[in-house]
Amino acid sequence: MLPDSDIADQIISLSQQLQDKGTYFTLKPGEYYPHASLYMVQLDMDKIDEISARLSQIAENTPQITLTAKEYHQEFGYIDVEYSREDAVDNLQMEVVNAINPIRDGLRQKDKDRLESAVGKERENIEKYGYRSVGELFAPHITITRFTDSEPIDTTSLPNLDGFIATFTKIGVFEMGENGTCVRKIAEFDLGTA
Repeated sequence: MLPDSDIADQIISLSQQLQDKGTYFTLKPGEYYPHASLYMVQLDMDKIDEISARLSQIAENTPQITLTAKEYHQEFGYIDVEYSREDAVDNLQMEVVNAINPIRDGLRQKDKDRLESAVGKERENIEKYGYRSVGELFAPHITITRFTDSEPIDTTSLPNLDGFIATFTKIGVFEMGENGTCVRKIAEFDLGTA
């Protein structure tokens, strides 16, 4: 999901402010896109037209979604703005997963590696959907950056989370880079305004 341009700009600005702490990536317009992942899977590019058609239909029938930022979440050097779970975003995730899962192209290497040690719901999700963060394990968030030092930073000097209330206006298909980044836009679709 792609947030409205105001939130995208704020997230990019914060990412750039943090880059002097040593990061693996810094968000930039048209290079590393601020986003909240609904589904990360291996796709066959020969099926991109079919995938796009399915996502376009979902987008057309899904109103824009506004989510409240609830915390700065830090783990493995990542710093994210984590958002509240709402029925609208949970439903959108499952629509996307159910539409794309039947035509995904196996497992990403990261998920093959995770499957070796995964247990419980995480293992079940990888086996069923090719992605661990589905359903109850879904945590909508926008990643700001990933620090080269995995120790958490003090977030008290970061902007107040009230400023990160986000309206997600589009869904899209992106090529993923390292660290879960969206490095190339393949297609995007406006969510409806209903």
